[in-house]
Amino acid sequence: MTLMERERELRRIDELLAHARAGEGATLLIEGTAGIGKTALLAAAADRAARQGVTSLNARGGELERDLAFAVVRQLFEARLRSESADVRDELLSGAVELAAPVFGMAPPGPDAGAVGAVVHGLYWLCSNLADRGPLLLAIDDAHWCDDASLRFVSHLARRVPELPVLLVLAARPALPGRADPVDRALSGVVPETVRLGPLSEQAVGALVRQDLSADAEDEFCRACARATAGNPFLLNEALIGLRADGVQPVAAEAHRIDALRPETLTRAVLTRLARLGPDAVRLARCVAVLGPAAELRRVAALAGLGLEQAADLVDALAHDGLVTAGSPVEFAHPLVRGAVYGDTAEALRAVAHKQVARLLEADAVPSEQLVPHLLAAAPDRDPWVVGELRVAAADALTRGAPELAAACLERALEEPPEAGLRAELLTGLGAALGMLNRTVEAADALRAALDLTSDLDRRIQITMDLGRLMVMTGQGHQALELFEGARRSSAARPGGVPRRILVNVAWGRLTAMEPPADWMRQLDAVAPQLGGDNDDDRMALSLLAFGGAATGDRSSAEVARLAALAGAGPLPPEPWILVNLASAALAITDHLPPALDLLDRGLEIARRLGDITSFAYLSVLRSHTAHYAGRLMEAEADAWAALSLAKAESQDAPLAAAVLVDALIDRGDLPGAQRILTEQGIDGDQPLSMLIAHFVHTARGRLRLGQNRPRDALADLLPCGEGLVAAGCVNPGFAAWRCPAALAHLALGDTSAAQKLVDEELALARTFGAPRAISAALRTAAQIEGGRAGIELLREAVTLLGGSPAQLERAQALVDYGSAVRRTGRRADAQEPLRQGLDLATRCGARALAQRASDELVAAGARPRRSVLSGPAALTASELRVAHMAAAGKTNREIAQALFVARRTVEVHLTSTYRKLGITSRQALREAIDHVTEPPADTPG
Repeated sequence: MTLMERERELRRIDELLAHARAGEGATLLIEGTAGIGKTALLAAAADRAARQGVTSLNARGGELERDLAFAVVRQLFEARLRSESADVRDELLSGAVELAAPVFGMAPPGPDAGAVGAVVHGLYWLCSNLADRGPLLLAIDDAHWCDDASLRFVSHLARRVPELPVLLVLAARPALPGRADPVDRALSGVVPETVRLGPLSEQAVGALVRQDLSADAEDEFCRACARATAGNPFLLNEALIGLRADGVQPVAAEAHRIDALRPETLTRAVLTRLARLGPDAVRLARCVAVLGPAAELRRVAALAGLGLEQAADLVDALAHDGLVTAGSPVEFAHPLVRGAVYGDTAEALRAVAHKQVARLLEADAVPSEQLVPHLLAAAPDRDPWVVGELRVAAADALTRGAPELAAACLERALEEPPEAGLRAELLTGLGAALGMLNRTVEAADALRAALDLTSDLDRRIQITMDLGRLMVMTGQGHQALELFEGARRSSAARPGGVPRRILVNVAWGRLTAMEPPADWMRQLDAVAPQLGGDNDDDRMALSLLAFGGAATGDRSSAEVARLAALAGAGPLPPEPWILVNLASAALAITDHLPPALDLLDRGLEIARRLGDITSFAYLSVLRSHTAHYAGRLMEAEADAWAALSLAKAESQDAPLAAAVLVDALIDRGDLPGAQRILTEQGIDGDQPLSMLIAHFVHTARGRLRLGQNRPRDALADLLPCGEGLVAAGCVNPGFAAWRCPAALAHLALGDTSAAQKLVDEELALARTFGAPRAISAALRTAAQIEGGRAGIELLREAVTLLGGSPAQLERAQALVDYGSAVRRTGRRADAQEPLRQGLDLATRCGARALAQRASDELVAAGARPRRSVLSGPAALTASELRVAHMAAAGKTNREIAQALFVARRTVEVHLTSTYRKLGITSRQALREAIDHVTEPPADTPG
């Protein structure tokens, strides 16, 4: 590296800092081998930041600290937080940041503490709140030694930092060939700015040699220094220290002396310098290496068996020789020096020393977590104290959202080993921690091992339930079902019969395995009379029965609605998404749409409170689907965008979100936009999907193909989807309306017989179930096939049936279809009123294509419909309208952003656009402008 290259890198850092000051953050990765100058470049970046008025928050990974949960995060933020006044600190820790407060010991863990996503969500908002007070430089040195919990935050932040006034800089060594690199993993999906530090040029080495040894150093000697150290600044410095100590003159004749100072001999060189200071200094240095960040002088002295004064003198000598830095705790001048000293001690002796350190720290009453790095490095010794401390540390780690540390502690406790009676408990905890980390195979292995060691029937049942749920979540529904059934059989002889929880899990397992609902509903029906809805197991059973009845249509709409309402009436369970999913779907299918939306909103509020992005995305999908049923298309579109923006690309939520968005866009009249979503999300062709997801994708895609005048392609989606649903026993039209669009596709191809067969079946099933929306949709389709006076009577029935229905889009479609049919008979005056009503409803629903058709029909009927409004609130996007309503309700930009899981800048962009479209400049004017407009409670960040 030349001085010119170094200046170029510094100029680029200046540019990135300037962008951060303008609100456009970035991630910078400084990569280079040990000693190459990464720390020096970070220091230079901090200096440049100070000149630009950017606050630097710094942290450094360490070999021992990587076993401490959120160690790097605490280095970054804790000192800043504690330096603020109580009022400022309370403000910084308000809102979503409360989820992260336990990380800093500034709040006790709450009842919902420990959710993995919640803590990093809270930490993101802490960073955002701090950045509001001024742009930030977050600098992490030795990021390759960053603890896993902190790396999760780095990963979360790096994806969102472009919308913050923050420059995130990571300095790390390159990954070793064939080994997973933690920094690369954390930055997966992010393209950081990258600076790769190379060695010093011969010219730069020569300048340093002449500066340090003699201005008259000869060229050949300087070139020998460059060759021997490979241009590594730290190794060069170590070489120069040794040359100076040996009195070597920097002349050509002494150049051969440099060959002995190559990088591979660094350890020998360091140990030689250390040995010169005597055996006590060697012992003390080794103790400093073992103690790591806990190397306070009194602990170093105690571990080394030295007096405090003697230890202080030896530390001074080590500092004078450039091996350690002065201060407390005692630290080595460079990680390479620590590595040389630490590695010089036999592994067995290091293990003993780490156990001694753990005891020293316990005597100082430090938190159990700080003992963990030493306990993990100590040799197993059947010590109950070790097991106990690791159990405490694991439990603490889980409450602070660090399952990585919890798993490490429990694995090490099992190696100790524990007393036989504790082993099953530790394995159960390990399975839970590994499950939180999505290490599902290992989690399942741990739970199976715990099951083998457990004789108590109640504990066996609980472990079986945990293992089965884990397998369901990983797509192993059939294997989970075997476990659940085994638990059911083993508990059948118990007094009182099979516990309700087992029956619920068996039913859920069968549902996810796509077994016909009628099979598993029979078992729940046996206990249905005793279900009072006053506990989580009862409510889950009720929601399953409601969902099963809604999917099969084998019980009345009224009965399904009663079961679903009872399931959703009480407090939601800690992990509510399953109950909310099942009960809200049943309510929606029975046309109880406001209660369904209310239940979904309750679930979404819990997800917001917990910072649970995954559940928020999934429930947003369900809300979009339900809002679509209700004809609240702006909400449906906004919810779907929210889900799609948050869903992980590799998860099943992404195609679900895309499907409901396509559905909303079709009825919004945006067929090109719907096609674009299919293409961008990669679901425009064949791909393996579970039936629970496939019917969303295939029905949406079939509807789009129909709208694109591609009836054969529509049938290619709809018919196989329908066959799968029928085979699974899910025949109710309200569950998945595939027959009507398939009938219309057949009709477009001239196959009236096939169309009639499908619509007759649809109408019969819909009438049996009794939900008006599905009946109306079948009647409208039948009317298209029938035509003439008979068709008009079918449409009249649909309009009458939907009087007062919350299914506003279906009512609008029925009115427009009916008015259009009447107009075609020549009764233009009679057609105008249903068409006006249909136009009004379609406009309020946001169904632009239907509204345009109604308007055209009114013109043909001799009326003069009002013009479509293209300005004012009607010009707002779904996202803008939602943000506008929240702002008008008095929420701050930060509160809106936290509630929607978007960056504050996204909120600002939406409000700026909204103000421009409405021609206003204040929140008061905003309230007046949109007061009459339906509020969409979901969002897209784009």
